[in-house]
Amino acid sequence: MTTPDYTPRQGSTAVFSGRWLRYEPVPGFHRYHEGYLATVTGWWNGSFELALDHEAVTALTQTFAAMASYVGGDWRTVDFDGHTLTIARPVSLGGGVHLVEPTGGRYRIGWGLPWLPVDPSRCDHVFGQP
Repeated sequence: MTTPDYTPRQGSTAVFSGRWLRYEPVPGFHRYHEGYLATVTGWWNGSFELALDHEAVTALTQTFAAMASYVGGDWRTVDFDGHTLTIARPVSLGGGVHLVEPTGGRYRIGWGLPWLPVDPSRCDHVFGQP
């Protein structure tokens, strides 16, 4: 079981999720709606930067789009056309639009979000291939 102090080193692969995808089916037991198999590429501002494959990026952008539709269209910050990942960064993170194209078939993400390594058995769905 992955613990909160577990920190995969750069270049290693693990399943990552975010607290916004966490739920408690019973008190004290956390599960995640989705996890994304990713390789740690580094850190930015204390948060993981990760490389995901096409399958994981597609699932991730669909999740962000669903959240934006639920909360409001102005929350739409991530888009994926099947090749280029587009991120509209908030002003607090420098603003602007950032385009990510695959390098070696993988997309670099992070966006200053608090990604955390999770036990894949605690995810309803895990997307991505090693």
